[in-house]
Amino acid sequence: MEGVLSHLWWCCFVLLGGDGAEWPTFLGTSGDATDHSYPLPEEWAAQDVKVAWEVSVGPGFGGAAIRDGQVYFLDRVAEEKDVLRCLDLGSGTQQWSFEYPARGRLSYPGSRMVPTVEEELVYTLGGFGHLTCVDRGTHEPQWAVDLREEFATDPPRWGWSQSPLVIQDLLVVAVLSESVGLWAVDRFTGEEVWRTEGIGTTHSTPVLLELDGVPQILILTTQGEEGLLSSFAPEEGRLLWRSTAYRCSYPIPPPIKIDEQRLFLTGGYRAGSLMLSVKREAAEYQVEELFRVKRGSQIHVPVRHEDHLYFLANENATDKKRDRSKGGLMCLSLDGKEQWRTADQPYFGRGSVLLVDGVLLTQDGDNGTLRLVEASPDGYRLLGERPVFGSLGGDHQMWAPLAFCKGRLIMRSQDQMKCVVLVDDAG
Repeated sequence: MEGVLSHLWWCCFVLLGGDGAEWPTFLGTSGDATDHSYPLPEEWAAQDVKVAWEVSVGPGFGGAAIRDGQVYFLDRVAEEKDVLRCLDLGSGTQQWSFEYPARGRLSYPGSRMVPTVEEELVYTLGGFGHLTCVDRGTHEPQWAVDLREEFATDPPRWGWSQSPLVIQDLLVVAVLSESVGLWAVDRFTGEEVWRTEGIGTTHSTPVLLELDGVPQILILTTQGEEGLLSSFAPEEGRLLWRSTAYRCSYPIPPPIKIDEQRLFLTGGYRAGSLMLSVKREAAEYQVEELFRVKRGSQIHVPVRHEDHLYFLANENATDKKRDRSKGGLMCLSLDGKEQWRTADQPYFGRGSVLLVDGVLLTQDGDNGTLRLVEASPDGYRLLGERPVFGSLGGDHQMWAPLAFCKGRLIMRSQDQMKCVVLVDDAG
């Protein structure tokens, strides 16, 4: 009976997930930073790619969500307040905003997360722990909770950096207090449904994945000197299994599902990457390490195309000029073999990567250059590039995740958000 209920729960979630044509939350509708619903031109480099609009933003690292022709992101007025902004996708005109006081300064100032946009409501979690549910029609708060006050806890080192996870009528966030790890509330009222025990700290977003036929919430954390990958049942928050095989000092990318029995974990701070096998036998889970590689992605998730993973193997350890040959955009087979890597030609910084129609859309984390790269294990093939934010030297920390919708790509620097048109006839 338990398996049947879990299956029904998962089916309902999938039916609500959409067709991938929009980007309503962190990692898009598909949940893996890919979009297979919109074809790109075969000869992209010959196209007159243009910037449709640009708007000024405060410093930060938060990316955009796109739904119903609207772009949502959490902006910040330094040391004063957070501002949820809603822009028109076609023109960039601000349609409305909602703000609340959030005084203080975080290390690496600014916003961190991607809003989660549902049909009538939008959810945000600010760096200081302000969890809000805002009505898209009235532009007023439906409910709000200050995690610092509610759970008497301090922000993680760089503030709360996760995006709220919606599962049917639940909203799940990582509280990260000493005694409470994940917290699930009724997403319409903000009333508590369940909570888990403490799981340490993280800057990674909890994700819902199905493994071996069982839907489960996965989150990667550190607890003291130990790394934890924890799995919880979405219905009641019960712990399903836990692994200590992988430790990253400051986890940021969430786990990536390869298939029903394999997970890929990656991170910076010399943590490298790890492939795990997760098998369920009766009521028990068996977790086994399949391979480990020394290179990892510090900030953004790898994307999968066919039998290979692509990610920027860049982090603090490779960021110095003399060490950049150890990083770059990388292609890794699913059995752990490096197929190719760009090293410092180009290096790409700690930027973001999406996969659209078999093409990698990449934003250089140093200067914002847009590059389109063929997703192929045969070698690095640049399809085209454009310095969207101008010719800049040094690391300008353009680390926000990208968002894609119907031929339009939303990119962000520390002071601008831009909409790049990749397909002229995009709706």
